[in-house]
Amino acid sequence: MAELSPEEIQLRANQVTDEVSILRSCVGLEQLPSKIMVSFKEQLNRIEEGMDQINKDVREAEKTLTELNKCCGLCVCPCNRLVKLAGWTGS
Repeated sequence: MAELSPEEIQLRANQVTDEVSILRSCVGLEQLPSKIMVSFKEQLNRIEEGMDQINKDVREAEKTLTELNKCCGLCVCPCNRLVKLAGWTGS
């Protein structure tokens, strides 16, 4: 092998450094999709927890509205009952 000048040695060292840097970047890019999927799964879990809380709140609100429809707290007002029966078609 012929002797290399200091400039050629420095040039080759820079090339090797660049190649190593590119390879490290590629390794990081290979792991990126799995990290993104984990992040999306965590985000989806938080969204589902929020939806569960919303459903719970809606059920509680429906219960409260049903209680408000009772005239004395024990029975449903007759006027509310007539509205429901008007929609009934019978068989």
